[in-house]
Amino acid sequence: MPAEYVAIPWEGGTRARATAPIAAPAGLELRGFGIYVGLDEARADAAGVDLAALVGEVRDALTGIPGAETFASVVLSPEGEAAAPLEVVRTALGEPSVRRPSAPAPSATTGVVVDLARHRVTVDGTPAHLTYREQALLTFLVRNQGAVHDRRALLTAISDADGPDDLSERTIDVYLQRLRRRLTPYSDVIRTVRGRGYRLDPHPDVVVVFPS
Repeated sequence: MPAEYVAIPWEGGTRARATAPIAAPAGLELRGFGIYVGLDEARADAAGVDLAALVGEVRDALTGIPGAETFASVVLSPEGEAAAPLEVVRTALGEPSVRRPSAPAPSATTGVVVDLARHRVTVDGTPAHLTYREQALLTFLVRNQGAVHDRRALLTAISDADGPDDLSERTIDVYLQRLRRRLTPYSDVIRTVRGRGYRLDPHPDVVVVFPS
């Protein structure tokens, strides 16, 4: 919501009593309103109300007013959600007064840190002692994040490590298995793409420190 737009709760009346005037703060004018309705399917059915029809009726009542524009949203939640329907609706639609828990600050000691400048890898702050080939394989993957690499490409990437004589395309599977074990509990950051190869996608648990 742009900073110059303001939404305020309305404490006016209902049909059963006289409505109260809406007092806008100085410098602001009334441009419209929003009504958040919390009503789940079970309660609507018990009351003999068709939710889809109700939404349509409300919109129809407003579109007959010259210049009135409407936008309707229907909020869904997982089955068995414990939160009250109105709370779910207000949260899903971003009602400004809803308090949202702040995200925890990222910790420098959690996740995988791949320091390409120092050729060092840590997992949750603990050094991961990779072999030369494992380090070469991980370096290639993080430098080419998001791309799928077949075994031949990965073999070429580590062929300079300790000499290529004992390497084969199937050896790559062994090194990938070892590398994933070194990265536990974040081993799933290296993905297998069935029939194509392997890739490492950008991941919030993986921080790459590139040489300056």
